[in-house]
Amino acid sequence: MSLLPALKPSQIFSYLWIIISLLASPPLHSATLVRFTTNLGTLDVELFDDSMPVTVANFLKYVDSGRYNWSFIHRSTTYNPNTIQIVQGGGFALATANSISSIVADPPIILEPSGSNLRGTLAMARTSDPNSATSQWFLNCTNNTQLDSNYAVFGRVTNAQGLAVLDAIASVQVYDVSTQLGAVFSELPLIQAELAVNNLVLISSIERLTARITSFTQRAEGFQLNWSTTPFSTPVNIQRCTDLVGGAWEVISTGNTTGNFTDSSNPARCAFYRMVIP
Repeated sequence: MSLLPALKPSQIFSYLWIIISLLASPPLHSATLVRFTTNLGTLDVELFDDSMPVTVANFLKYVDSGRYNWSFIHRSTTYNPNTIQIVQGGGFALATANSISSIVADPPIILEPSGSNLRGTLAMARTSDPNSATSQWFLNCTNNTQLDSNYAVFGRVTNAQGLAVLDAIASVQVYDVSTQLGAVFSELPLIQAELAVNNLVLISSIERLTARITSFTQRAEGFQLNWSTTPFSTPVNIQRCTDLVGGAWEVISTGNTTGNFTDSSNPARCAFYRMVIP
């Protein structure tokens, strides 16, 4: 999140130090957002940076190194209504167009105390050792509170669209292909009843959602903000506030994917702007 003031021409020089100060200061803290792009749709997840710092940092190492790219959901328990309802990934990825390999794992992390395994939350998978989580994670398709205190919950799906994608993944038929691939693949979801790459629930990427202001200029028609996002064309909302002490943030542009916005309202004194990824 970034804040930049808009100033009248007569104020440009007197307030220049404010602009420089804001540009030089670190961005305001906000939760990290990541996007799972799958062959069944995309879902965005908010990570719990503050309450789960070790777990989030571990997950982001895999995200930033690209090790989750072209991975797949290798386990789904949703076929059995009498057990936990999860879909699990982060363990295996495509090595070639017709082969798979294990994701290279970093050293295991400690089990951090966390919140509840509610529907739509993201948690780390592990072995029977509480401090054994490495790369594998799972999404809770229902409330699995029986897992609480034993598995680190470190994120949650942000919106209904993402939950719909999670439901679509959970509805994929599950097959036992342990004879062909090994014991770990006894609950493999396949879109069609054939063991083929195209039938896997593929995750082409998991990447951070970021937005960064690149320039802020005064034009005849108003004050123009330019920004860049990752991934490219990520929608952002633009908000404006004229009084940071007692004023409210006003939404002046929603779902903007253009990378620029001009505020033609010309605030009377100065204004502060921020971008929010919805």
